[in-house]
Amino acid sequence: MDVQEIQRLQEETERLRARVTELEAALQAANHRADLYQAFFEHLPVPAGVHDAEGWLVEINRVDREMLAIPSRELVVGKHNLFEDPEAVARGYTAHLERALRGETVVMPPTSYDTAEAGIERTEDRKVWTQTSFQPVDVHGKRYTVEVNLDVTERIRAQRALEESQRFLLGIVENAPSLVYVKDLAGRYLLVNGQAERFFGANRAQLLGKTDVELFSPGIAEAYMVSDAQVIRTGEPLVRDDVMPREGGVATFVTTKFPLRDAEGKPMAVCSISVDVSEQKEAEACARKLQEEMLRLQDATLRALSTPLLPIAEGVVVMPLIGTIDARRADQVLETLLPGIAENQASIVILDVTGVPVVDEHVASVLVQAARAVELLGAEVVLTGIRPAMARTLVELGAELGHMRTRSTLQGGIALALGHGHGRAKR
Repeated sequence: MDVQEIQRLQEETERLRARVTELEAALQAANHRADLYQAFFEHLPVPAGVHDAEGWLVEINRVDREMLAIPSRELVVGKHNLFEDPEAVARGYTAHLERALRGETVVMPPTSYDTAEAGIERTEDRKVWTQTSFQPVDVHGKRYTVEVNLDVTERIRAQRALEESQRFLLGIVENAPSLVYVKDLAGRYLLVNGQAERFFGANRAQLLGKTDVELFSPGIAEAYMVSDAQVIRTGEPLVRDDVMPREGGVATFVTTKFPLRDAEGKPMAVCSISVDVSEQKEAEACARKLQEEMLRLQDATLRALSTPLLPIAEGVVVMPLIGTIDARRADQVLETLLPGIAENQASIVILDVTGVPVVDEHVASVLVQAARAVELLGAEVVLTGIRPAMARTLVELGAELGHMRTRSTLQGGIALALGHGHGRAKR
């Protein structure tokens, strides 16, 4: 081997060594990038896994393992095939994976996933809700899919709790024996319950979005809008009586209106609860009518008892006066006495004041008026029950008792009247 050949071999060796060094550096850089990508994938803040074209799980990161309660990646990587998982097939995971393998980006609706049913070992039983997306990725001509599993368990639980609460409240509203309805700030109906539907005689589709102007007469609609505006303006509840027209008449309701507020505390709608009190109002009106009638009868009875006119013989009647005689009693005396004289064809009327405790100028005036009225009817008055103190008072008052006969007792007056037959009493 000559010198030139040796030199050529040395140059080739150096070139190969440089190439090896270059390849080693490239390999080291590639390994560094692979480690970096692996670290990034492992510590992604979202649950993620990678499937190959045959459905095998080839990678799963820490967050996904924690969410699914998988102790280590070695338990599932290369050991779990999504196409062979009955639960994954039943829930549509495999169908979405196939779409991703064909090049689509797929986002599944939230679904629950029980790893025990899929044959995956884990430290505790736990069902989680995830929203899974599949993203196709091509590496060196081979198709993979990146599966991202967002844990929406708390969101689903909160949503279900909200739905349950809404069903609970709607159940109360729907079955309430009162009219329940909600209007927005523009007066449009947003909610009506079944009782309101039955009252209006229309279904929700016909009521929602309408205003009071479209459902009631102008006067009633104006009253409702004014009360709604007051609730919105003041932010305070309002209780009022409402009279609403309905088939065959009207209905009376006690309505409570109050504002519904948004997250910032501002009124966003007005809720009204109307309790039908029509029967109660009718019962109260009937009770008032009966009470008025009873009072009228009671008053008539008291009047009859306070100023009785008693016929004791043909042409002779007695009116015993008892208690204080005021203006009303004076009217009753005349109202009872004059028709009674005509009805009984009386010629003698005995007015007995034994039961009158005090005789003053007013009482004297009543007696004088009664006597004059009786005389105008052709009858004569006999005044009985005058006691000494009463007689002195009448004299001091200068009462003009006219031609009235007087007796100290009722018995004396009756004897006077009967002693002269049925004609006029002798003076």
